[in-house]
Formats: sequence, C-alpha cells, structure tokens
Amino acid sequence: MARSSTTPPVLKLSLERVRAHWHRKQGLAEPLRMSVEEVVAATGWLRTLGGVDAYLAARARVPGLKRRQLDEAVEQSRLQVVPAVRGCIYVVPRPEVPLVLRIAEEQHRKKADREYEKAGIDPKELADVGEAVLKVLRKGPLSTDALRKALPEGTVRALGDKGKKVGISSTLPPALRHLEFEGKLERSQEGGRVDTERYLWRLPAKNPFTGAKVPAEPVERHARIAAIFFRQAGPTTLESFTTWAALSQREARAAMEKLPLVPVAVEGIEGELWVMEEELAVLREPVPTSESLAMLAFEDSYLAFHGGPALFTDPKHHARRVPVWGNTKGGTLGEVRFLFARPLLEGDRLVGFWEYDVDARAVVFGTFDKLAPKRRKAVEALAEDTAAFLRDDVGRAHSFSLDSDDTLRERAALVKAM
Repeated sequence: MARSSTTPPVLKLSLERVRAHWHRKQGLAEPLRMSVEEVVAATGWLRTLGGVDAYLAARARVPGLKRRQLDEAVEQSRLQVVPAVRGCIYVVPRPEVPLVLRIAEEQHRKKADREYEKAGIDPKELADVGEAVLKVLRKGPLSTDALRKALPEGTVRALGDKGKKVGISSTLPPALRHLEFEGKLERSQEGGRVDTERYLWRLPAKNPFTGAKVPAEPVERHARIAAIFFRQAGPTTLESFTTWAALSQREARAAMEKLPLVPVAVEGIEGELWVMEEELAVLREPVPTSESLAMLAFEDSYLAFHGGPALFTDPKHHARRVPVWGNTKGGTLGEVRFLFARPLLEGDRLVGFWEYDVDARAVVFGTFDKLAPKRRKAVEALAEDTAAFLRDDVGRAHSFSLDSDDTLRERAALVKAM
C-alpha cells in the first residue's frame, strides 16, 4: 500500500476475472501439487469448530485426501492447532505459529487484563500455576480435567461468583492460555483427530519461538499477518481484512501501508480492492474457464474471505432465503455473510448446497438451476466420493461440536427440497 488510498486504481477488472483469480489461488480450479501443510499456507488456515469441516476444506483442495493425512500433519507438528485471529481456533502451518500466537495474545489481552482484575487473579498466581502445570506434563499429555486432578492440592483456586461474572471458573484455564501463548505447551487432539474440541495439553518438542523472529512492534506484526491474508485472499477490501483479523481500520491501514499493495477496481464492488503488486501481471492475463466441481466446507475461506456468497452467486438468486449461522444478519444469498449451509461450486460459482443424509448414509445436493445431464452425473460422482469419505474414513459429518444428527437431518431436508 505504498500508494495513497486516494491513488486511482492501477487496474480495472471484471468480477468474473477476479473470481477466477480467487478460485485458482484457492486451489479449487485445479489441485495444488503441494503437501497438505503447504496447501493450508497457500490457501488459508483451517477453522476448527469440533467438526469435520477442517477435513472437508483441506480435501476440496487436495482431492482424495484421507483423514489420517491431516491428523498426521498435526500430530507431527507440521500443522498446529492454535488460537489465532478473533480468538478463533485454527489449524496453522508450524512456521506461522509464533506470529499467530503473538497476534492472538495481543487480542486476548485487550479484555483479559480487565477480566483478571475483576475476578481477583494475580499475575504471580498464574505464573505459579503454570510452573506446576509444566512439572506435571513432564510425565505426558493430559486433558484439562486430568491435569486439574494431577496438580497438587491447592494449586488451582476456584474463582467463585467473581469468576462466573467474567466466564472464568478457576485459575487453571488462564494459566494454560498464558503457557500456550509463550509456546511452553501446545494442544494435541484427543484421539489424534482434528474433528474435536477435546484437547490434550503436552510439552512441545521445541518451543516455536526458539529462533523465530516475531516483530516486537504491533504494527509490524499486523503487517506480517496482512501479508499472509492478502496473498491468500487478494484482491480484497480493507473491510474484509479488518473482519478477518479483528483489527481496527486504523490498525489495518497502518499495516497495509507497509506492504506492496496496490488498488484495483472491480465492477460490481464498491470502493477499492487491494492486491499484492506481484499479482498484477497474472491478473492482466486471461484465464481459462474452470469446469471443476467442489463440495466446500461450512465457512470455507473461498466465500468467507469475501463477505459471504453474494459475489459468487448469480444475482438472479440473491433474493433466495438461506439458513444463517447464529444470530448474524441477513437471510438471503445476496445479503448473508455467514451461511449455515455447505456450498456446492460449479467452476468458480456457487450453484447450490449439499449435505450428508445420516439416514441414507449418502450426500444429497440441490442446485439453484437445473444442471445439464452430464454435469449432474459429475456432481453425483463427487457426492458419492464425499459420502464415502465422511461415512467410511471420518465416520461422521457434524460441522461443529454441538452439531447433531437431528440438525444434519434438518439441513439435508432443506437441500432435498431445493
């Protein structure tokens, strides 16, 4: 962003051209010939919600991926499950972990210090609990409950009503969080699987900060995280970056000023989009139409990076009512940001939804428009492959830890009614 935000766009592009660029960068136009950790680094960290969608997001970009491939990458610390931007838990490439932990710690402390004061937690008390935790974990990984029981009596203090008011039950959770931010312990998945929110805490083979060069100044850290985001998502807007990174516009602009970002104009999108200068040459070249098909994960980066499904859907379908995640705004394809449905792509377009039918033990799908017979057969083949993966390899299809067979049935019914 060496240029001023008032500088005219250096390139004017159609939405179709930009969408094709996003699609190719995300490894959805054709498979990326990389290891799973390299794919995650190139296309975006995997959100973990205690369900199977981290596997689905990776498999959409690595066709034929087996569950064990992702689990092994985490078990071997080529990928790591860590708190990241917005306090959310992601699967992150190991080289990026030190930066990500510092960003997460910075955002965590904005409210944690106030909460600790209200709960009556003293920093020295957390340090003492932390030392006791590290001593116990020398014997091997433990869950939070097992760790609490293994600690000497009196180590952990219940915080009573003061703690309840800020959502902290005892001194153990904040002590674990601080140790994680310092790289002194790390999460491993109970059962060795990514699709869980039940963690074991273990001592790392090597502290990720050893030899790592993480900037001391927040603006420099923000610039590093901005570089990761714009290489995965660009061209995209300032708002998309602030939403993803949980930074203020002032913080985001300061970070972007340190990068070789240039503004481009895209028809149908108000305001500027920003892209790394190195990508301009690619954007000026024509790109072949992709005929790939993809069954994406819930909250897949391809849509989430750019404000939801609107830019990926034919405008004639924008008034269509769709399920919305949580209490977020919107209710139509044209306005919703967080879609509570699994997307079906034909080429770079969102053309429908899919879901796993737990009773039929099969994937069902529905499209906004009728597919040509040949394309429908191709989608049916993809559905069979995806169903086999969920049924025979993963063993379930829940999107998040509180998801259930009944909610899967509800979502499948909506898809079948299309």
